[in-house]
Amino acid sequence: MLQSLYKCQRNLCTKIRKTSFLVQFVSTSCGSNIPTDESKSLINLRHRKVHGLSRRTIISEAKVLKLETDTCSKVSAVVEFFQNHGFSATQVKKIIRQRPKLLASKVDKTLKPKLDFLLSIGFSEDECSKIICRKPHILARSLRKQLAPSFDSLKTFMGSRVRALAAIKRFPQILFSNVSHSWKQTVQVLGQIGIPDSQVSEFIFMSPSCLTINPRKMREVGLKLKEMGFDVTSPAFRAAFSPMCVLSHSNLERKLETYRRLGFSDSEILNIFRSQPTCMFYTEENIRAIVAFYVDRLHFSLSILSKRPHFLLFSLERRLIPRCSVMQVLWSRGTVSKVGKLCSILSASGKDFLQKYVTKYEAEVPELQAAYRGELMFNEYSFHLREICQISMSKGSSSKTKVA
Repeated sequence: MLQSLYKCQRNLCTKIRKTSFLVQFVSTSCGSNIPTDESKSLINLRHRKVHGLSRRTIISEAKVLKLETDTCSKVSAVVEFFQNHGFSATQVKKIIRQRPKLLASKVDKTLKPKLDFLLSIGFSEDECSKIICRKPHILARSLRKQLAPSFDSLKTFMGSRVRALAAIKRFPQILFSNVSHSWKQTVQVLGQIGIPDSQVSEFIFMSPSCLTINPRKMREVGLKLKEMGFDVTSPAFRAAFSPMCVLSHSNLERKLETYRRLGFSDSEILNIFRSQPTCMFYTEENIRAIVAFYVDRLHFSLSILSKRPHFLLFSLERRLIPRCSVMQVLWSRGTVSKVGKLCSILSASGKDFLQKYVTKYEAEVPELQAAYRGELMFNEYSFHLREICQISMSKGSSSKTKVA
């Protein structure tokens, strides 16, 4: 068994070397407008450290990478096909990373008919590229036996072509299912867990992924969420339902334990989950990073975060750091002597924040743009510290910091 595993490792390395040559060929010999370093990274994304991979992963990778040097023209045609239909270099990389077998596909026989189908049912070229980038396996499915029948059924059950297209954009994998069969099962289960008949169709429209979930698992998750206090008619229930159906018990426990170790009580965790279920589906690393930022840099208390769990949904890189950096620069330069409440600053729309704090002052404070791009970091954000005050908690509780 061990000898066989080592042989798989050697074969995988050989395939990677050969495929790397092919990708370089595409960029240098086929008129590709993907930069050389970009095209090389198409395969570099597949070039992982072989030692330490599981046997299943090694065998899977070895089976996937079967390209040989005599398929260069085919690879060239595939990359050019994507480029000619509006796919960006980043999208091409992502597609090849997820589905490397597509490099050996026949454009006219395999790829073009699927793209033409998506265009014919009403998607724009830009929408097609986004859908295929999210789920490139669509290009490997049978058009006659799978994609077309699934769309026809989906259109019937959703009530219109427009709603069917919207469902596919939310969850492209829905085209891989037997919609007629799964729809009946899903309607039955949703009724059993208490979704009113009048809301079942809308529930499926907003969460089309439920059509691909095992009915038994759906039933278990629905009843569990009801036990946790979720209202089955609320948007929060719908937001928690599908992710919970694909999240293993052990994975969920790890996330709960992460919140506990950060200091949240079980009641606070439950409040976060019921209010903003998405918070429970971040990686443990992301959970720790965003909570640490609020507590260590902004001096939020855990109690405040549990009462305003939507703050945990804000992106650290795209919202929190840029906005706090802008306010810190304005404060330290004396450009503003009084700022609004931090909660309001963080919650404001991107357009409003940009107009009020960046565009308004960027002429006199040149570094504002760098701050807004998240390029400036501070050990402590002090622009809002006058807001922080100690509050007395209920008897038996220690005082905690609160944002005014």
